[in-house]
Amino acid sequence: MKVISRALDYLKRNGPESTCYAAIQHLKDAGRDIGYELMIREERAKPEELARQKQEGKAFGVKISVIVPVFHPRADYLREMVHSVLEQSYSLWELVLSDGSETPSAEAEKLAGLDERIRYVRAKEGGGISDNTNIGLNSSTGDVTAFLDQDDLLEPDALYRIAWAIKGGAQIVYTDEDKVTEDAGRHLSPYRKLDYNQDLLYGNNYICHFLAVKRSLAMGVGGFRSRYDGAQDHDFILRCTDAVDQKRIWHIPKVLYHWRMHGSSTSGNPSSKIYAYENGRRAVEDHLRKKGIDCQVRHTEHRGFFRTEYKEIPDPEPLVCFFGRNVVPLTERAKEVLSSYFVRPDVGAVGARILDRHGRILSSGYYRDEDGRAVSYFEGMDPRMPGEMNLACLVMDVDAVSKYACVVRKSLAESEGLDPGHMDSWKLCSKIRRRGYKVLVDPMVLFQIRQ
Repeated sequence: MKVISRALDYLKRNGPESTCYAAIQHLKDAGRDIGYELMIREERAKPEELARQKQEGKAFGVKISVIVPVFHPRADYLREMVHSVLEQSYSLWELVLSDGSETPSAEAEKLAGLDERIRYVRAKEGGGISDNTNIGLNSSTGDVTAFLDQDDLLEPDALYRIAWAIKGGAQIVYTDEDKVTEDAGRHLSPYRKLDYNQDLLYGNNYICHFLAVKRSLAMGVGGFRSRYDGAQDHDFILRCTDAVDQKRIWHIPKVLYHWRMHGSSTSGNPSSKIYAYENGRRAVEDHLRKKGIDCQVRHTEHRGFFRTEYKEIPDPEPLVCFFGRNVVPLTERAKEVLSSYFVRPDVGAVGARILDRHGRILSSGYYRDEDGRAVSYFEGMDPRMPGEMNLACLVMDVDAVSKYACVVRKSLAESEGLDPGHMDSWKLCSKIRRRGYKVLVDPMVLFQIRQ
């Protein structure tokens, strides 16, 4: 019934065509789950590895405070969460259960007696999740704060890997995640995330779980803000990532966090907290406007995913537009939309999505694979498909864009002495990124190879 309800809600909001392609994507994603249970068992740290981590971790000296905002917890879920922390291979941690329930949680108080590293603190009654989390944050004593929901689970090597990254110089660390059924009997929907991608973060809180932040940084940005409750973590992450060198933001490409699916959880029912999506939209819009950027952030057809429209069109003189003769725009005002991104001083180049003669994606930005080859995102896919985790719908930072449909900051192009007719777009984009500018692709701006 939940699936039918979600499908009807999507149909009502977006119409039959989008619903059809979303359904096809859902089936593709479900196909990915086949065999995933076996895969994660293979990926899981083996006992001998956990034993090695336990010994090596003693030398790290990084204390991790795991903060759990508690609110009317279900006893069995809370117990399983606590035991997933107790089973960690890394031992220098504290677990702070910050209880904001109207009446104290007897189960939370009882669990605090299992280990001296578990602390129960009473949060402000009716204060909301941000206030609740802040009380846990303020009472924490670790070098690092990590955030865990009361009904979710950690892999036993999660804290070891966080401590290892912090020891290596990271100030912000996030990991891959998946979902588990209510009884935690089956794992599904693995989210293999990208390394830090600022524009992707503007479009969706893809970082989400498992997140760890140096405590000094968390305190320095002011903790969590209650006006964004429901999306308070998105707002918090935006401020934290903005406050550090991006080289200090580390992604651990391993599923270490399991997000439990149930009726009141956004993992199992995205319509359960509609207010959270509006607060997420406001968090991104407010963040950009605070930077002096005139913009409007809009909801996309997918819950919790956003698109930023930059209102001001910069003077075209400082820009160079490269549009190949063999491509035609399918999007109105394509040049103006691509140029609008340059109101941001951090943008060096913006590219469009290019379709082949058959209407399939030919280019949607490029990245280097493990063998150093340039690979196009979503190549060969129908552009109406949202892609895994709806990533194909979102503006992203990329390594390079196609020279056949892009706009470049003129000063950068001229400084490299590049001839548009003979431009190597990978060479140009690499130099742009080395100079500290971002290269973006907007998948909603379409060009197509001429028939």
